[in-house]
Amino acid sequence: MSKDEGLIIRLSKREVDWLIKAAQKSYPLEICGALFGLINSDGRILIKKVVILSNILNSSVAFQIDPEEFLAELMRSENEGLRHVGFFHSHPGSATPSDIDVKFMRLWPESIWLIISLINYEIAAYRIVNSEVRNVHVEII
Repeated sequence: MSKDEGLIIRLSKREVDWLIKAAQKSYPLEICGALFGLINSDGRILIKKVVILSNILNSSVAFQIDPEEFLAELMRSENEGLRHVGFFHSHPGSATPSDIDVKFMRLWPESIWLIISLINYEIAAYRIVNSEVRNVHVEII
């Protein structure tokens, strides 16, 4: 895994705390959802909206976002002037993508994949660039 030079996502401390609390509450099941925001001309992605969506697998080791919920939220967010920029989910282990995560990341190569570790509450982000998993810098504001 290498660093994705120049790409930075920004989340508020409030959003990060909210995600961690939601992941703790859902434990041992993985939470999941979508990230919406704005992409600045300097390559920074500002997350303006974080939406928890149903994990229809009800699993502690995998997730699948409810497609109807996602579509409804996508339409609502686009009407608010926001773009879908990625997904998030929790891991009972480290904040690194699993083989299953990478498989699905390849279907959404420009999307950010934010992972929350329930071991140490680390938050890490990734995306696929040229078929390679790259780390994305997370800036908490």
